Amino acid sequence: MDGLKMSRKIGALVCLALAIIVGCAWVLGPGQAPEIPLPAGAGAGETMFSLTAEFPEVRDSYTLYRVVPAAITEEQVREVAERFGLSGEPGAMNKKTGEFLLIDASKDPEEQVSVYAHSGAVAYHIPDLELPTEVTRQPDLPTDAEAEKIALAFLAKTGMQSPDARVVAVGAGQKQEVWKAGGSEPEVSYDVTKAVRFGRSLDGLPVYGDEFAVILGDGGKVVGLVKTWREATPDGNVSLRSPREAYEDLLAARTVRPHVGGEYDQITIENVAIGYWMEPMGIVQDLVRPVYAFSGTAIRGGAPEPYVEYVFADAGG
Repeated sequence: MDGLKMSRKIGALVCLALAIIVGCAWVLGPGQAPEIPLPAGAGAGETMFSLTAEFPEVRDSYTLYRVVPAAITEEQVREVAERFGLSGEPGAMNKKTGEFLLIDASKDPEEQVSVYAHSGAVAYHIPDLELPTEVTRQPDLPTDAEAEKIALAFLAKTGMQSPDARVVAVGAGQKQEVWKAGGSEPEVSYDVTKAVRFGRSLDGLPVYGDEFAVILGDGGKVVGLVKTWREATPDGNVSLRSPREAYEDLLAARTVRPHVGGEYDQITIENVAIGYWMEPMGIVQDLVRPVYAFSGTAIRGGAPEPYVEYVFADAGG
């Protein structure tokens, strides 16, 4: 029996896009980096790590940044909604995530905007166009160059642009696939949306965790935007632990993000870079701390896929 698989992973889409490593990889010769098994206590079963990248050079000190607190009111939520042509009243703030949600039901289809008190993040969506229930043809999506122009014009129109943002990737966003029972590959696959993703740097180093993307749908219409872009100011300097210490933390699953063990058969670390970590939109953040970003290739069920994980780098952190 034919079945329709719909992947609804907007947040994951943008996080993955903005986790792109900016830096260089130095590759060791064969046999210079033996496989190191993940300790049993890490909870990842038979997962094996191997290292094929040199560790980056570390400066004597790095800038520590402090987040400028967001002060979001209902009036500010209405003002943000007006930028997108929406009207209405925001619901009560979600105490756990800090989200104020405003839905404009007068629009057909409905449009909505969320503003997060914990971070100042903004998320705009047209759910029926961004996540359609069923797609029966390939939507008419713009070329990458056209998509970038549309996205930049939309940011200018809504006042959502940032001078420190740069385009880091343009490509497929939401996908929809049609599978037949027992099949190993989808019968049909549609690119439902195209995403224009932005990134930035602090102190000349990439920022990881930020979410900033404009989502385009059929006909090049903007159907979504996500922007978690905390303002931060310098707040002294810190020294870093050695990359070797951080790598040992990676092996022991002492990572920035919650660890989910046992999902990979093998992980090869091909690049190690230094950057800064920004928390997701629903989390309160005080300091922007440096991290080591370990990226490479993971094997899951025999199939390769990109891998990236982060470990806090500041000494005593």
